[in-house]
Amino acid sequence: MRSPITLAPRATWTTRSLAGFALIVVLLSWATPAHAVRGGPDRIYFPQTGHTLAFGFLDFWLAHGDIRLFGYPLSEERDEGGLTVQYFERAVFEWHPQAPAEWRVQLRRLGAEATQGRSDRAFRPTPLIESAACRYFLQTQHNLCSGFRAFWERHGALRIFGYPISEELSEDGLTVQYFERARLEWHPEARGTHDEIQITPLGAWAANRIGTARDPVPRPPDVPVFDPELFPGAPALVRTPPTGAPVQEAKWIEVDLSQQALRAWEGDRLVFATLVSTGLPQYPTPVGTFRVYVKLRYERMRGGTPGIDYYDLPNVPHTMYFYRGYALHGAYWHNNFGHPMSHGCVNLPLDAAAWLYDWTPLGTVVWIHP
Repeated sequence: MRSPITLAPRATWTTRSLAGFALIVVLLSWATPAHAVRGGPDRIYFPQTGHTLAFGFLDFWLAHGDIRLFGYPLSEERDEGGLTVQYFERAVFEWHPQAPAEWRVQLRRLGAEATQGRSDRAFRPTPLIESAACRYFLQTQHNLCSGFRAFWERHGALRIFGYPISEELSEDGLTVQYFERARLEWHPEARGTHDEIQITPLGAWAANRIGTARDPVPRPPDVPVFDPELFPGAPALVRTPPTGAPVQEAKWIEVDLSQQALRAWEGDRLVFATLVSTGLPQYPTPVGTFRVYVKLRYERMRGGTPGIDYYDLPNVPHTMYFYRGYALHGAYWHNNFGHPMSHGCVNLPLDAAAWLYDWTPLGTVVWIHP
């Protein structure tokens, strides 16, 4: 089956601008003042494509997947119908200033745009697949299974990809699946590596379709070139384990209190990272090396002092106790990850907690450091 979208060779997305496109650069101010982002500068430059990335878009890019998920910026910020947007290789960021803080950056529904009007079999409502490897979504009546499901849950789930809008299908010699905001591809030749599941560069497709300006701009003299070392607070940009880490373990979990980050490692290889919320100053999360000793799909959590800080939380998902009453678990009552919020437990986004729960066997080391 032929793909409904035409993609140029991948190398062109990061090395060339499109001839004939006019340079339209609209630099818009953000609703919030300039500030350090994830412990680093508030604006950076990418010589690979000749574009800058700043403030709210930079913060979202760092927190939710950086180059691996979104690719390099293909444009500067620009105004489209009163909306500030920026194009990337695999996504288009939109700034919604009236939305709650955690939703001011939203990803365009590129998967839905790329498949508009399609009614072939993979896009029709599909019955539930009875398999533990699959998850069914009543919202779109589609299944999400195996490797695509693991990738979806591990890299942001609904927040980044949206719901599946097709079943798996074959296009251009690849097994693919469409989501509201993306298309995932399976590359069996890269089995077992980070490149086995890849995200189609729909951001580049969208930029080409409307003629978005992609000509490189000069680097402003006060703007540094992107380097992962500039952003110690970005969970996924850590390349090597910290000194003293239990790298001899086949699997281990790091909780970085200073950066409010959790990372899952296999030996010395980072396999997952997310922002978390650990204990408030008056309820500190314990520091040390522990092991997961109980796993509960749901747990009721109660504590505190009545009339002061009492809490009673039913159905806390994907709970893993590692020391006394302290646990890693999903948190459905807030979205303020990256800031201390808890009574000492480690709060995770719901989909991150689900992925970590499935990945973690009993006895896994939990290493918590300042």
